[in-house]
Amino acid sequence: MLTAAFVTAVAATLSPVAPAPEAEAQTRCPAVAVIAARGSGQNTQIYRTKYSYGAPWTSNGWEGETIRAFLQHAERRYAATHGGNSLMKDVEVIGLEPRYYPATFPEYDVPEVAVPGTVLQALALALQYANPVFLMARRAATEFVDSVQIGRTGVMQMVNNYERRTGCHPKYVLSGYSQGAMILLEHERELARRGQLAGVVYFGNPNTARGDWSTVGVPGGGAGGMLGFLPFNTKTAAATRNRVNYCLPLDAVCDLSIQTLQAAQPTGGNHARYYRWRSRWDNQVSDSFGRFVDQVRYR
Repeated sequence: MLTAAFVTAVAATLSPVAPAPEAEAQTRCPAVAVIAARGSGQNTQIYRTKYSYGAPWTSNGWEGETIRAFLQHAERRYAATHGGNSLMKDVEVIGLEPRYYPATFPEYDVPEVAVPGTVLQALALALQYANPVFLMARRAATEFVDSVQIGRTGVMQMVNNYERRTGCHPKYVLSGYSQGAMILLEHERELARRGQLAGVVYFGNPNTARGDWSTVGVPGGGAGGMLGFLPFNTKTAAATRNRVNYCLPLDAVCDLSIQTLQAAQPTGGNHARYYRWRSRWDNQVSDSFGRFVDQVRYR
């Protein structure tokens, strides 16, 4: 049972509303659609969001607060660097609803703790990700494994349902935070095979491989994430050169090392801070996303 659990677990304008069903068929297709997978436990701040007044689309809100903040920053940044033009006017944002990805099981036993403070806590957290049966009650372990498993099958199900319902076949940018990055990583190759992968933007990705060239924020790609040592990681799963794997310094989820743990201990680290606190790499990541979109709509 432990082995099975391990394999399963690792293989603008805001208007607060209740989670709503997917929208009706649309009259215009986007050049790019962002498939957004929120982080573990980001199931409360669900706000349908319009990212550009020039776009006909409003998100379903399930992108969550981290990816919402990123996309809003990217829209502002693009307007500032492109003469007031809108990045998101040709981009539809599709958050993965709970039926496709529940995003259950918080990363930490104490949600206020952004990163573990000691090596032992880090190892415990890694075990929670890889095989939560070791340290957690059966219910928590089951919820986590179910969330990952549903997400693994739900991503392409969502894509297929979206395309059947709308008749649209856009290029896709995958954007996931924390557990959401884990969920999306394995779908790069399938979308690339279909000729529909425009790029990927991940935040705090536990599957970050040591020294991954696409990692932004930590020198030399960092030490690798909590699950980056596994055969399935950001290097082996990569299916496009259009990729950003954003890992802030002092985020042990994507840069697990003794040095990171020691330096993060006074503040709790930066895992929860992507685009919610300013960072020197935010513009770089937003600019990369803008290029991914422009490569599709202006080709």
